Amino acid sequence: MYLECKGNRFHLQCCSDFVISGEEFNALRFFSILFKIQLMNTRLLILLLLTILTKACTNQTNSPNILLILTDDQGYGDLGFHRNTLIETPELDRFFKTGISIPQFYVSPVCAPTRASILTGRYYQRGGVHGVTRGRERMRVEEQTMADLFKEAGYRTAIFGKWHNGGNHPYHPLSRGFDHFTGFASGHYSNYFDTTIEKDGNPFHTKGYLPDIFTNEAIEFMADKKAQNKPFFCFLTFQTPHTPLHVPDTYFEKYKAKGIDDFTSAIYGMCENIDDNVGRILTQLKELELEENTIVIFLTDNGPLTVRYNDGLKGRKGTVDEGGVRVPFGIRWPGTLASNKILKGAWTHMDILPTLLELTQVNVKPKNPLDGTSFAPSLKGENQQLNRTLFDNWGGRVRLLRDSLLLTHDGLYDLKNDRAQKTNLMERLPNIKNQLQNEFEAWETTLPADPEILPFQLGLPNNPSVVLEASQAILQPPFEFRKDRKHTGIAYHSLHGWAHDWIDHWTKSEAYALWRIEAKKEVAYEVYFEYGLDPKNKYPQLELTAKNQKLSIDQLPVFEPIALPDYDRVPRTQEAPAMQWKIHKVGEMTFPKGRYSLQLKSLAIAGEKSIELKSIRLNPKL
Repeated sequence: MYLECKGNRFHLQCCSDFVISGEEFNALRFFSILFKIQLMNTRLLILLLLTILTKACTNQTNSPNILLILTDDQGYGDLGFHRNTLIETPELDRFFKTGISIPQFYVSPVCAPTRASILTGRYYQRGGVHGVTRGRERMRVEEQTMADLFKEAGYRTAIFGKWHNGGNHPYHPLSRGFDHFTGFASGHYSNYFDTTIEKDGNPFHTKGYLPDIFTNEAIEFMADKKAQNKPFFCFLTFQTPHTPLHVPDTYFEKYKAKGIDDFTSAIYGMCENIDDNVGRILTQLKELELEENTIVIFLTDNGPLTVRYNDGLKGRKGTVDEGGVRVPFGIRWPGTLASNKILKGAWTHMDILPTLLELTQVNVKPKNPLDGTSFAPSLKGENQQLNRTLFDNWGGRVRLLRDSLLLTHDGLYDLKNDRAQKTNLMERLPNIKNQLQNEFEAWETTLPADPEILPFQLGLPNNPSVVLEASQAILQPPFEFRKDRKHTGIAYHSLHGWAHDWIDHWTKSEAYALWRIEAKKEVAYEVYFEYGLDPKNKYPQLELTAKNQKLSIDQLPVFEPIALPDYDRVPRTQEAPAMQWKIHKVGEMTFPKGRYSLQLKSLAIAGEKSIELKSIRLNPKL
């Protein structure tokens, strides 16, 4: 006879003839089996019964819930708690004071890498993430996420907000361990008011301000799991204060009245809205009587986009200096962890997963080796000695932190005595610089040598639709990133080609767009274009090619894109505007099995330019 319990699942084998296995404990069935094996020792049966009941009750009612809150582009200094006298964040200030804060907490320089490391407990480079767009943000399917692990442990899992580690399956959050997803998968969104996002794979038309919507969805999810008596992992990922600068009037006008410029007023207004929503969700936990059984973590994903107050730290988003990667971090678990405590030492986003696994004591083991270290012992007041080096290489911007010594691609600093990085010690300490450089180079040998752009995948189980965004296209001929490429005969509408941008300025027939795809099997799709076509440019001749398959497209209906309401407080300079496009079926196409490029060419351009393309949509042929 033996009993095996894993999360909310159990497996009881009394003898070769009687086995119980399932997700819920069924007392009647259990006692019927006990009756049939009545010759067994009574004391052993009582002990076994108590063990099962204890395990079942513990998993279903006492496993601590997890609420992980992540904001986007909120810097270390964008909190009153960090001595910013202009911003008002009373809820978060109280959260940090009543929990445990870590003043030296590090993430990655930009969005997608930070999310990958949080989810996996590993350096983002190991997961294939090496950028924020054009497929570089996608995370390898071999990576096991935090949601995968807690789902295996019996938790219900959900993410509300921004994802940014792949928009189509198998990179999509619903393929990465999450039971529910309300939000958007791209790096940013074009409109924060009365917009359309995704909810569990379907369009979701919202009314109101997007961060408020995400908070409402998270509150509803937690209340639902409370009613079901199920532990939950809720990942609330606000897209604010990332641009565009969309914020309700009350927040914006408050900071304008303080004499702050429009850009920073919008940023601070978005941060205060985050603060209000954090207050709402913490109040809901208390009302649901979940406060003492929920671990709440708050952090941000990188430094601020612009130069503004950042508590004296050098650098901003995209840099590997302290201001680009040191962020606010707080954790609270009332009744279990201490309050009003500061945790010393350099900790990182990779440490969150092992810490949560230790705090929750779930019976699951990651299949991939973690780079992070659990700081649960320190949270519990134990003496924990750190002896490690932290590394990063973001597009040639090198960072190595060992104890208080910080080595970057252009400096060596002693953070213990020079937190603001004002004194470069590289020339004074050449031997130490060389030692650290050697250690960095050794670390780099452990990473994938040449990170690949992970392809769009076709023909997956259940055959989901695939959206090939124009902003994910690789334009040909190649040209330098972030430079004006209109002279090549094809470009994005906006300079950088971030999420929600589209192909425009298509003036040369030899220029074309391609998407890297992998068909898991031969599969047929209906092909739709999401596009605009000016009447004076009507009837370009287009050709879509996939290996040896071709689809000719002409006689496209004319449609002039419609500009959607503009809520920008400051005109956007990098992101494309929100537009309404036409979606039109252009034919059907069979994709051979294999990995190759899908190419779209404009063989003939009738007017000044070819179509403006927002996306190609592939719907399974029924």
